[in-house]
Amino acid sequence: MSPEEQPLSPEEMSKVLRVMQLQMRNNALHHIERIGPRTLRVLQDLNLFDDESKPVGDDIEIAVLRNAKHRRRENLPDGPLILYITEDEEPKRMVVELPLLLFSEIQKVREASLQCIERMVATNPSALTPKTMAMIEDSRDDLVSTPPEKWRSAAVAISDALCDDVLVALHGTRQSLACEPVIQDSLNFYAPKVLHPSISSLDSINLAVGNPEKDHESLVKVVSRIVADADSLAELCSSYFEKLGFLPFAPQYSMAEAVNSWLASNKDVNVWEEVWQWAHAARGPGPRYHACSVFVLHPHLVPEDRLPDLWKEIVGVVYELDKEGSEEAGHEAWALRRDLARHYAYHLEARLPDNDGANIACLAWWFAEQVAALFPDNPEATKFYGESWVKPALQLSSHIWLTASASIQRSFLRYMTFSVLSPWASSLLTLMGEHLGMLAPGDQTEEIQARFHHAVESNGIRCLPFPTESASDPTFALECSMAETVLKWSKYQPDEHKKVLEQLVATSRALGNTENLCAALRKFDQSSLADQAVVAIALKAKSYTDPQVAEGVWEVVLDAEWRERVLASVEPQVQDLLIEVLSILQGGNREKWFSLLPHFIADLCEKAENEERRRILFLYVLHTSLGSDTVSAVRRLLRGDQKSRFVEIVKEYRDRVEALRADYPPWVASKLRGLIANLHVV
Repeated sequence: MSPEEQPLSPEEMSKVLRVMQLQMRNNALHHIERIGPRTLRVLQDLNLFDDESKPVGDDIEIAVLRNAKHRRRENLPDGPLILYITEDEEPKRMVVELPLLLFSEIQKVREASLQCIERMVATNPSALTPKTMAMIEDSRDDLVSTPPEKWRSAAVAISDALCDDVLVALHGTRQSLACEPVIQDSLNFYAPKVLHPSISSLDSINLAVGNPEKDHESLVKVVSRIVADADSLAELCSSYFEKLGFLPFAPQYSMAEAVNSWLASNKDVNVWEEVWQWAHAARGPGPRYHACSVFVLHPHLVPEDRLPDLWKEIVGVVYELDKEGSEEAGHEAWALRRDLARHYAYHLEARLPDNDGANIACLAWWFAEQVAALFPDNPEATKFYGESWVKPALQLSSHIWLTASASIQRSFLRYMTFSVLSPWASSLLTLMGEHLGMLAPGDQTEEIQARFHHAVESNGIRCLPFPTESASDPTFALECSMAETVLKWSKYQPDEHKKVLEQLVATSRALGNTENLCAALRKFDQSSLADQAVVAIALKAKSYTDPQVAEGVWEVVLDAEWRERVLASVEPQVQDLLIEVLSILQGGNREKWFSLLPHFIADLCEKAENEERRRILFLYVLHTSLGSDTVSAVRRLLRGDQKSRFVEIVKEYRDRVEALRADYPPWVASKLRGLIANLHVV
């Protein structure tokens, strides 16, 4: 017989539990060579670490932290970093991460670090998101207290908030880039948080107007407040640009309206000199657009001998943007902001399904302007960061966005973001219609007139169908009548150019009608390639803005003969645009679009003889299947007679999904699992 087991005493149970806890800790951390201050404080707070460790911040000079003007501190923009030169025998540059110092055992170090952060907020109240500021306010007293059980948990909470805060990352990136040489370790930490911000952080940012299309009352209030608070024109322009200048608003909400209202109670001001002095001193191309808008909407403010100067500025906005790949100064800066806005809209939409497209696009444009302002204000730097930072981020976000195929509510700003190549150029051209004659266009040089004509024509085509009459209460400049500008400009042109511009307006008027547009789609194959492109561009615009277009398009797409005659046979670039339109409409209409559209495209894919066309069509089958949460069209292709043709394409897609696995939002990853399970050739 075995002896009876004796129950363990409380002391023995405690020892056993302790051994188990330490074993679990060791198992959890066995792959980590060293732990950071945050993990250390969490383990200490859980009584899972009692070994000696190197104190945090014991080598920091508190006097340097507390004195923002200390002689050994380097001059940096405000942010989470502080740089200073030590007084060692061999002086070195010390890089101080304020969030890390919150984990210091030394109470004075924690307090000095927190004071630096609070000083930054006092100087710039929008330096942190409201979420982070609330966390600091709630945990401040505990952080600067002495009991470890209080300050440790407070340090973790505040540090986590700062680490998640996209505005902190923005400031950290700016500081890292401002140094010579660049602080590479800090840049590697903060830049990815800026390019791929957390939704929890962005979602807590409160813009002056979060959804301009649905909140005109707030727009009016913001403009009125800007006017009331400004003591000078430069102050008014700066305040407007900060709060609303990241979007090209309609005249009644524009900087022109703010300036005109301010002048009603401020006489004897040289408007021309002060506005342009502000615009040329400010960073980025946006101020030039807004300065131009002031004078094209109020030509009486332009000194008579300065009209040629105004036209040079106008052409600088509308022509440089028009030339893709242009090396002329200014083009890269506009393209950078457009691409950033698209990137952030893709990023947000893929993570916020079933949300309002206007809210998302507004936040995307605001943040795009903040990020663009990080980079040196010259064409070489703008081109470098556009190619090395923005382009790769845009490629990734657009892929995830297509994979997500999220249902997003329509909005005009969403259309502007995804479909208009040059929103600022097109907006300024639109604003010029009302008073174009007062700007003496016929008196300008031949070069200026040629460039302006090219901009009018090309932007008009790209914005088809542009408004031929202004909306009753427009939010954005592009909702006003571009036709007015086109027709008035045509009066200064020779007959051949005049007829082209008049035909452009007539085409816009015709394609702006849903019935006419669908009729043109039905007879698509009877048109020239140029006319096909025009119809496809107009169709894409309407798919973003007009809920009525879906039904008319569906009636056309249902025709199997039309699909064979048009979708299967048109030039690849036009085919790509048409199927993109169908994918957009699928996301907003569901039902029959979900069940049938993937099969319609699969049918074209099976019959495609050209390998590249087949590859593109297969990818659209995947995207429309993801959008509808169905796999039957994919299974049809991979189990059909032509299945051998898709072996390489399937491998390519599976490899890409695997490479980007960590980048997909959880809900998108779950959609992909069902597709990938069926993505093999049988």
